[in-house]
Amino acid sequence: MNVRMGVLGEATGYPNIPTRESVQHYLHHLSKSTNDRIQSAVKHRKRAVYARQHESWSLPIYGNFADREQYMSTYREYLKSQMEEKNWSKRHEFAKALDRQQKTISDTAAAEEAEREAAIAKKRQNTVFRDENKKMMEEIAERKRAELKSELEQERMLVKIDPINWSRTLR
Repeated sequence: MNVRMGVLGEATGYPNIPTRESVQHYLHHLSKSTNDRIQSAVKHRKRAVYARQHESWSLPIYGNFADREQYMSTYREYLKSQMEEKNWSKRHEFAKALDRQQKTISDTAAAEEAEREAAIAKKRQNTVFRDENKKMMEEIAERKRAELKSELEQERMLVKIDPINWSRTLR
């Protein structure tokens, strides 16, 4: 990496300060080397795949038409069975996924129903609590009115009995 020493670095003894151009050159070189490594890995993998496909030996099919047809029919049957297995496994996976999804939907519906029932029960409980508080407050107000009424009645009776200075405040 090319690093130039700035005027400030030379005068004060600070370490070399990289310039913008040198940093860009370094980053370009770094990205190019990374790209080269990736490309070589891709080429290596392609060579390995080609070798695996083309270096294997298989017995050529010789003989009369009936023997070749017999061999090809068994080969076709084998391929058909592979396709059926794959199809069955896909259907089986789809059925499992469908069951999981239906279970999730039913669990969600049950949870929502439970939440709704809980909300209704809480609303009923709050209504009962409100009504009981209202009754209690009405009873307290009734009691206060009755006490005030009895106190006023008592004061009237005292005034009737002793009209002058019945509370003994005038002395």
